Amino acid sequence: MDIRKLAVSSLIAAAGLGISGHLWAAGCTAAPALPSATATNSVTFGDGISYSLPILNIDYSSGPGHIDDCIVIATGSSGQPVNTNFAGMDNAYATPNGTTNSNPYFRTGDPTNSPDPGQVSAFAGDTATTWDIRLSALNTFLNGGQLVFMFNHNQTNAGSAIDQNLFIWAQLKLFNTTTGAAQYFYFTSAAPGGVPLVGLQNFGVPGGNPGAYTGPQTAPTCTYPTGTDAGCTFPTGGVGTGTMTSAAFMVAAQGQICLNGPKGTGTVVPCSDPSAVVTVNENLGADHVANAVIFPEIQALLASGLYDVLQIDLRMGCNAIMITGGVCPAGSVLNNGFEQIFITSTVAPNIPEPAPLALVSLGLVLLGFHLRRRQA
Repeated sequence: MDIRKLAVSSLIAAAGLGISGHLWAAGCTAAPALPSATATNSVTFGDGISYSLPILNIDYSSGPGHIDDCIVIATGSSGQPVNTNFAGMDNAYATPNGTTNSNPYFRTGDPTNSPDPGQVSAFAGDTATTWDIRLSALNTFLNGGQLVFMFNHNQTNAGSAIDQNLFIWAQLKLFNTTTGAAQYFYFTSAAPGGVPLVGLQNFGVPGGNPGAYTGPQTAPTCTYPTGTDAGCTFPTGGVGTGTMTSAAFMVAAQGQICLNGPKGTGTVVPCSDPSAVVTVNENLGADHVANAVIFPEIQALLASGLYDVLQIDLRMGCNAIMITGGVCPAGSVLNNGFEQIFITSTVAPNIPEPAPLALVSLGLVLLGFHLRRRQA
């Protein structure tokens, strides 16, 4: 084939793939600088430290064009490339919009409503019920920075304030595909030791130490919210009723975060707490991030060589049919637009060059080579 035709053909092919305006610019910015965790700026949920960006006066845009080159774990957005990740990881799970025409719950790997989204190519350690990524791909993307999970809170703004809340839980597993060694980490509302927090049911520990939490080192034994919660280690007993005694409490993520004093000095408390005097809106929708979550223990192990895959079991909302009592607690269901979870780094992420862009580059190089030969 004439080398000019090859170059032109590559340009035409790339144009046909819609590269002209979308893929040229990287759509993933570094995470904002996060302060050391204290009771006035963060809440610890099991092994995860959650920062409220509104409390920190930080606005991080998260529309599809802003995060399409981040690593997207789950989104309700449609279209490429926000739903398609890089090699070495799963693509994004599809989250429901939470309206009457959609499910008020979500679970990774639900074969009916949220099946495994697949990936660029299969890899060891990928399972059908988790979102999975090879640590080599993750570390390349992080570019030496810290792993930061971003969460969009997208509940209804109508009705009572409690309707802005939702239930969420995650188990993160570092796994060695050769030896079978595994270590588990949790985003949960149980206190260290896995017992309920007095006065803080389904909440976390403001400024808590994630190293103090020791969750069960086994995979969940049930598939709630798509299966029954009866007899499960996750969740044990009634969902969100405050009667659970295992380390499997679902977090009551607040649409409104409350403080017992002004920003900067007030401690984060549940809005039902009598000491709450300042209310901050976290229910920002899909275009602005509500929470940045870090896992210091996972961060310390990413480059250790002990594990090669990260698996994430993520569950949100409530399914009344599957819980003891048959009634979802107030503030538990998904009831509005889609929630969204994605990964960025505290430094500029190392974003692999999209295949169409690489094709254009090759075409231009070959065309330039041909023209130089003609001039020689």
